[in-house]
Amino acid sequence: MAEQYSYKGKCTGRERLIQAAKILTEERPFDDITIEDIIKTAELSRPAFYYHFAGGKEELRAELINQGLLDQAPTRDAHLAILEAAVRIFSRSGVSAATLEDIATEAGVTRGALCWHFHSKDDLVSAIIQHFGPHSILRPVVDQIELDLQNGVQLDDEMILRRLAEGFYDGFASQGDFARLAILLIYTHPHAARVLADKIVRGRKRITEYIQKRQEDGYFCKNIDANLFLQVIAMLLAMRAIGRGLNDLLPFANLSREETIDQLVTLLLYGMVQRDRSPRDETAVS
Repeated sequence: MAEQYSYKGKCTGRERLIQAAKILTEERPFDDITIEDIIKTAELSRPAFYYHFAGGKEELRAELINQGLLDQAPTRDAHLAILEAAVRIFSRSGVSAATLEDIATEAGVTRGALCWHFHSKDDLVSAIIQHFGPHSILRPVVDQIELDLQNGVQLDDEMILRRLAEGFYDGFASQGDFARLAILLIYTHPHAARVLADKIVRGRKRITEYIQKRQEDGYFCKNIDANLFLQVIAMLLAMRAIGRGLNDLLPFANLSREETIDQLVTLLLYGMVQRDRSPRDETAVS
């Protein structure tokens, strides 16, 4: 049995609840302790508990962990579930209109558990930018191509383009909510949008340099414009992911994944070629 203490005159109600929880966790796991156990040990009422910890037990858990009184923490799965829920809620409602309660409900966690991981919506936005984005899916594709080439696997232009196109397609298809959120951030969180844009530009630059290196090494058709390739494929697939209800206006709207990639690779192989002069220059000469 947990030892009963008289707290009157010694500490605040919040401190009494924390101390009571600490005493109880010395006997059994935190998850096995009820709010009734805590308020009985703290000699407080249930309304008093929720006055200090509106998020319930999870908010109390977060405070215990923060003070170094408890080793148990919400799992990594909860962290990811919260991020994914935030992307869905933000993309539907906008960052300003969304609430932490909305996100917690969507993620299936308490508000206290959410606050243990993220203290504010701005924290969530920053974490989303770091975690999500087509680059997170495309990078392993590029690494695998590089590894295959190093191991002597014969990959021609079409095979390389197809793998890159598949990586882009799957990245945007699986992260349509993120793509819509990225557009919203331009208006509501311009600084975050700039960070995201910089991240995308850096990622695109790395892939462009990779393609150019492959061209120099003789693996990749030198007539393909690497920058134009990335711009076209990213814009096309981003718009497909974002444009719900507008797909009939977009290229390859009614095609399957495989058909879209076939058409896109053919276009890029034979249409996106480098030119010494722009059309304007040619017009000026003529």
